[in-house]
Amino acid sequence: MAQQTSPRRKRNALLPKKRKRVQIADADIRYSNIETLKRFLSERGKIRSRRITGLSRRQQALAAREIKRAREMALLPYVSEKPEEGGGRRGRGGDGEGRGRR
Repeated sequence: MAQQTSPRRKRNALLPKKRKRVQIADADIRYSNIETLKRFLSERGKIRSRRITGLSRRQQALAAREIKRAREMALLPYVSEKPEEGGGRRGRGGDGEGRGRR
């Protein structure tokens, strides 16, 4: 009986991909440095995750703390100034459209 051969996998296909790290000094992540902190916020004002920002764990915690500090001092907004058009959940309006009979 002949032995069945399975397709070979590449050895490096199982290895995780290297992530791009942001080269930024810890001293640059300060509540007074608004332009740097805006890089770590989404358009809606949410703090982006480490996966997106590329910061180390310690830098991400520092950035989150400094963003919250800047928000408290009103240097950064808690939410975006303009809501996105057409975003959000559907069917939340008070007009009752889009619902079937119950």
